[in-house]
Amino acid sequence: MREFAAEHTYEVSVRRLVLLWRDPAFLTAVGSRYGGTAAPEITEQGERVVVRRRRELPMERLPGFVRRVMSGSTIVQSDSWPLDPASDTVEGEWSVEGHGIPARMAGTQRVAAAGEGCRCLVSGTVTASVPLVGGRAEELVAREVCKLIAREQDLAAQWLADHPRPS
Repeated sequence: MREFAAEHTYEVSVRRLVLLWRDPAFLTAVGSRYGGTAAPEITEQGERVVVRRRRELPMERLPGFVRRVMSGSTIVQSDSWPLDPASDTVEGEWSVEGHGIPARMAGTQRVAAAGEGCRCLVSGTVTASVPLVGGRAEELVAREVCKLIAREQDLAAQWLADHPRPS
């Protein structure tokens, strides 16, 4: 198991940022840029909002030792957020799984007020159940996930700047 974390600062309120992560237009833009294969599914489940997104992994970019242990390339990311993100600190949960992919990722996203805006900390673990190469695969996945998180958070910051709304 490998742990990882990534942090980003935004110039919007906690509420505005958390609401962005369930905005169908934004999620569709993220999907079109980063391997999305279907429209995001957004559902209310009790006091939570759950967002499910399907993505296709870029198999041609994966090292051979990873491709050899995979029999699928579609992953599903599930994010869960409070229905009403009204406090100065909001925590969401996320997970990523794929059929035929011997790895699982899960973690939290913590958004907290910081000055005039907010700070988002994404933390998680990746666990690969692959004999002999599991540790190498976990290290690779953790490194690539941190890069993807940074790109998605940069896209979120740009989206927020291009689509201003009251906080």
